[in-house]
Amino acid sequence: MRNRTIYLCGPMEHVSVESATGWRNEFMEKFTNNPEVSFLDPCRRIHGFDVKEMKRIFELDMRDLNECDLVVANLEGMDKVPRHGTAMEVFYTAYVLKKPVIAFRSTIPGIHPFFESLVTEWRSTHLKAAETIIDHYLN
Repeated sequence: MRNRTIYLCGPMEHVSVESATGWRNEFMEKFTNNPEVSFLDPCRRIHGFDVKEMKRIFELDMRDLNECDLVVANLEGMDKVPRHGTAMEVFYTAYVLKKPVIAFRSTIPGIHPFFESLVTEWRSTHLKAAETIIDHYLN
């Protein structure tokens, strides 16, 4: 089996550290029995969202997206929290790099039709997204 790298895309700005990291940690735990899977977690670079830092963070995130095999995207709460970085990462991964994007959200209003066009597969939770990746993307 080939090694796979998953990028964990989702809000970090305008949310608590727990909201940013909680789902990511639970998601990664689902792969403890899959040593061939590694993760690129942008939360490893938690920062103060200072304008001076943002160009460097952007470049590092772009490098991660280029290096990953697929993206899991947290689109939960799109109607409440701005997701400029998440939207950009989904677009870049799906449209430019032509890599799969597995997104999750519960039933909420306000998902832009562009996301419908870009997302490879939709799931209701991060744990359902993990199951889909284990069942269909690792073999």
